[in-house]
Amino acid sequence: MIDSLNRYLAICAFGSIAVISGLYALFYISYSIRGLPLGWDTPYYLWRIQSASSGIAAFVVNMHYYDFLYPTIGSWFSFAGLKSNWFEVIMPFSLWMIATVTIVAIVKRELGDARATLIAVGASSTWFGLFRLSSDLHANLLGLVLMMPGTWVFLQTQTEARPHRFAPAMLGLVGIILLASIAHAETTIFISATWLLALVVSLWRRLINVRRFLAMFVSIFLSLLPGEIIFLLQQQWTAAPLQGRLPAIPAMLPATWLLYLAPTGIVVLVAVPALYFLRQLHLSSRFIALTFSWLLLSLAVGLAQYVSQSITPFSERAIILTPTPFLAAIMIPRLGGFRLTSQMKGIALISLIMVGGSSVYFLEIRDRFYNSFISDSAVASLQYLQSSGAIDLRKSVFIFSDSPDHHGYADHNDAWVGVYLGDHYSYLGRIDFLMAGLETPFMDDQSTQVSKIFLASLPISQIRNMTIVYMSDFNYPDPAPSLFQGFLRPLNDGVYEVNQTAWSPNLVIIPAYSSILSSTGGWYWTPRAWARSGSSLELNSTHPNQVASVSVAFAAPQDTMYNIALRIWDGLPANPVSITLDGTYIHQLTYTGTSTVVNVTVFSGGLTKGVHTLTLSVGDDPTMSQNISLDYISIAEPSF
Repeated sequence: MIDSLNRYLAICAFGSIAVISGLYALFYISYSIRGLPLGWDTPYYLWRIQSASSGIAAFVVNMHYYDFLYPTIGSWFSFAGLKSNWFEVIMPFSLWMIATVTIVAIVKRELGDARATLIAVGASSTWFGLFRLSSDLHANLLGLVLMMPGTWVFLQTQTEARPHRFAPAMLGLVGIILLASIAHAETTIFISATWLLALVVSLWRRLINVRRFLAMFVSIFLSLLPGEIIFLLQQQWTAAPLQGRLPAIPAMLPATWLLYLAPTGIVVLVAVPALYFLRQLHLSSRFIALTFSWLLLSLAVGLAQYVSQSITPFSERAIILTPTPFLAAIMIPRLGGFRLTSQMKGIALISLIMVGGSSVYFLEIRDRFYNSFISDSAVASLQYLQSSGAIDLRKSVFIFSDSPDHHGYADHNDAWVGVYLGDHYSYLGRIDFLMAGLETPFMDDQSTQVSKIFLASLPISQIRNMTIVYMSDFNYPDPAPSLFQGFLRPLNDGVYEVNQTAWSPNLVIIPAYSSILSSTGGWYWTPRAWARSGSSLELNSTHPNQVASVSVAFAAPQDTMYNIALRIWDGLPANPVSITLDGTYIHQLTYTGTSTVVNVTVFSGGLTKGVHTLTLSVGDDPTMSQNISLDYISIAEPSF
């Protein structure tokens, strides 16, 4: 029996190691841009590693004592001569391997079942949690890897028969929690919560005595307090830009749950109720109590996002961390009705099928997570700025803008600027608002939050004395509209400086399709030869059933008189367009059917300095179509 286990364990282990290594190498070869590491959040860690290398104490304070361990370790390797890029390639892969070995060791020790151990090899090496965290959530991965040995100690401490070893074991557990708290507070809190819940379940099932339960519960709870304080302070800092609330992020779709559970996770979750009703599943050990406490917490936190969207990111992490390896090790050997589950060779085959099937699945979805998420031209532009010294970072500000359909790119692109150039000033929004010294308004929480974080360190009142750097790859639309060429001075391919002398605050032209603040109805944009902004913002419905509206914000640099005009395509007669300015009706636009480009002045009058909103509402009379094709909006002083 032992020889059979060792033989099949060696085969499964070799297969798992080969698959993990092969997948990781394939991802890197397929998606790395100019040798850069992979993952959406990876540039954030690269930038932080470089910041830590400049002074760890100052870096920790700047991080608000939050999740600083991973970048700090990276800086130590940098001191030893390993480039941060290579650290971000090697370290996540190494942590994936360490986590796999630890999970298998826990299963082998706790279940004492050769079949469960073989299943654990396949399930842990291809656990979606490790696949996902190793792509770019590297602080999360480090926190998880630290908490896995803590799980070993947690389980051992409950079963330790010799009282004199209890105190040292608890001291070690407390140390692990404290260390993991500075690696990733949320992961530490989540895993610790599963321990506390498992202790309650163990007490309920009389798997632990009251005295030991109280000692362990209190020790874990108290050791978790520093991490909770750090986490709460970080959340307070995160919520500050939104007046004390966290950003609302759309909840996960059902398809995303299936994506995060992956094939193995779905199979074992289906097996849970089946085995329960067949009375083959009992909370008969502390390990099983822990596993199902973990599962319950993953599902509960995952579902909580549908009550409050502000916790969606935490819900996603909870689903990612569904304890699939532990569940598979418990479930699959209990499927006694199948011959394969009763023999070592069959179990080894199941483990290898699990590895192979999950590998095919990971290959299918790899581009969603394993990518450098930066274009070759953007890297070339950043390398130019890095080597040329064309700008002074102390007197320059990088401007970023996102597509109306996609938010969150600015923060990511800002991190890439930090990787190549170091700390810098940033602004999220439109050039006209920046030149007016105002914050660009946004409707979505993520953009508003990032914008305010950027503004907190930007001396916006000194913009006229700073260099404004515009990179095509980091702004929308790309390429820049032709009407921008009058004030964008090329520094290199795709890199421009805003020529503030050529910029005229007396005439501001706003591309309509890239400047939407909010909209209702079937608006879309498409390239048109006549559009000077590159594309036209359009609405075309032959059977309107609602008033379709679109709003665009603009800045009035000073208190004075302005003319507001629209450049449109004058098409066939359609529902008229009602236009309001800051909620007040100002004009109704009708079509004459000339099929030409016309400039229509919709407002002439005084405006106060600040942000204003122009809204176009297209009627819903079903006897007429909804049709509008809008190029740009011009805001000009009458004398210009």
